[in-house]
Amino acid sequence: MTKKGMNKSVSRGLNILRFGWFCHNLMFIIPVIVLVYTQKGITVGDFFLIQGIFRIAAFLFEIPSGYLSDRFSRKNVLIIGTIFSFFGFAELAMANGFFTIMLGESLLGIASALYSGTLEAYTYDLMKRNNSQKEFLKEFGSITTFGNTASFIASILGGILFVHIGGDNLLWLEAAFMAIGIFAFIFLPQLNEIKRINRHGTAIKDAVGITYNTLKNSKLRNLIFFPALFGAFTIVMLWILQPIMETTHIPVELFGFYVGLNQFARIFFSKYAYKICDRFGTINTSIITILDIAIGIVIGMLMMHTNNMTVIYILCAIMAITPAMQTTNKLQYNSLVHHSIRSIERGTVLSTSAMVSTIVGAVFLVASKFLLDEYGILTTLWFEFIMLIPLILSLKSASKYLGKK
Repeated sequence: MTKKGMNKSVSRGLNILRFGWFCHNLMFIIPVIVLVYTQKGITVGDFFLIQGIFRIAAFLFEIPSGYLSDRFSRKNVLIIGTIFSFFGFAELAMANGFFTIMLGESLLGIASALYSGTLEAYTYDLMKRNNSQKEFLKEFGSITTFGNTASFIASILGGILFVHIGGDNLLWLEAAFMAIGIFAFIFLPQLNEIKRINRHGTAIKDAVGITYNTLKNSKLRNLIFFPALFGAFTIVMLWILQPIMETTHIPVELFGFYVGLNQFARIFFSKYAYKICDRFGTINTSIITILDIAIGIVIGMLMMHTNNMTVIYILCAIMAITPAMQTTNKLQYNSLVHHSIRSIERGTVLSTSAMVSTIVGAVFLVASKFLLDEYGILTTLWFEFIMLIPLILSLKSASKYLGKK
């Protein structure tokens, strides 16, 4: 159905993006991923290390993928990213041991890089066809909501399916949905009007120049770094939830429920991100998200210090929800970045932003691998709590570029 004031090409493109992103996020493996990987011969610490390697692989391909989307075709980059996802999940289904799992996760890391800036850049510039880019936060929030809805469904069913069909078949199921996503993205409108012409020497020099100027720009640098640092907190909080549930003897069958609760909260925070930001303003919303993650860390500590299962179940539900506010945080800052850059550089600038997020997340995950293996869950949570100080300082630096409300 075409929205009022929106032409058919734009409406069709947005609907395909919603469907394709829904397929991409039907990741049934997520609520039991630590269990599946440990069954394939790695430790919990290895899992965090592999997630760090995933982000390093994404980091290496962030800028090339964004530049390709600016120079050639954002639609084709999305299709190639989905192809990498297909082969990544297929390889993981056949994997056994650290290095084969690392290979599969590296393929998924490359896919993540191909998606990261391109999906948003495509959406924003598709809406520019209709002069409706001011509604970007709302429309991209809708696309994100579809993805989070898929993640919620997959989280609820993941634990159940794992018990009945096993981890390898879950991974093959992921690959099947990636194949559907490839087919869907083929029908996206081609944005031929958005192509960067290189007048500054080689493509590498041009891409590096855009990246350098982005990071040199004080406004863009601060609008990129704060959500990147905040995202690193939420990544660790989400992944450490499974070891905490295992340590506190929560039944495996409930893992999917708690991860699903996180995804349900993400649906809410993505769908209403624009309303939350309008109501509280960017600065106050950012402060709320910091308080939210601090509460999550403290609750994780409390779970490790009680044997009352009723209390543990309640605290686990709250802890599962707290990382979900990352969706609101990311959407509001990305929207500010979009309004500050040109279309012909959009893909590269957003990939630069994703590159910063990726490397910050990788540092947090690798540090968590060491802390978990050597000192345990509580020390890792204390590390997160102490790191709230640079997060607050980062918001202080960004605040000069935000609204006063």
